[in-house]
Amino acid sequence: MINDVEMLTYVLQNAEMGCQGIASVRKKLHDSRVDGILCEQLIKYGKIYHCANNMLRSRGAEIRHVSPVTKAMTRYAAERDLKRDASSSHIAEMMIKGNTMGVNKMSHHIRSYDGKDPNVNKLAQKMLETEEENIREMKAFL
Repeated sequence: MINDVEMLTYVLQNAEMGCQGIASVRKKLHDSRVDGILCEQLIKYGKIYHCANNMLRSRGAEIRHVSPVTKAMTRYAAERDLKRDASSSHIAEMMIKGNTMGVNKMSHHIRSYDGKDPNVNKLAQKMLETEEENIREMKAFL
């Protein structure tokens, strides 16, 4: 079982990676429709990130961000992949893969959460719903 701080840390890091992934692909994006949706997703991730950050701070917990190495590897992988194909459909596919990973891991964490704080549970569910919604939105560009 994972506790409140572990769940909030996971939500924070998941939102942080969502922002990182979007920032990595937007540089090569040429479709304003996809860019608009990604900007909306970026805002949603930002709100979840700040909520998790505030909840962690209110508990006096240490804020553990995603490591700079993990962020750099994500940027590098996105750049390498986009050199091969920077089409809107490929970017949508990349985002769907990232969101699917997020759904799988978030679902696992929710099942493992001890569920003592309804606000933490609500935020974790919001993250899961956001990832699922992002997948639905990106499917339109495949």
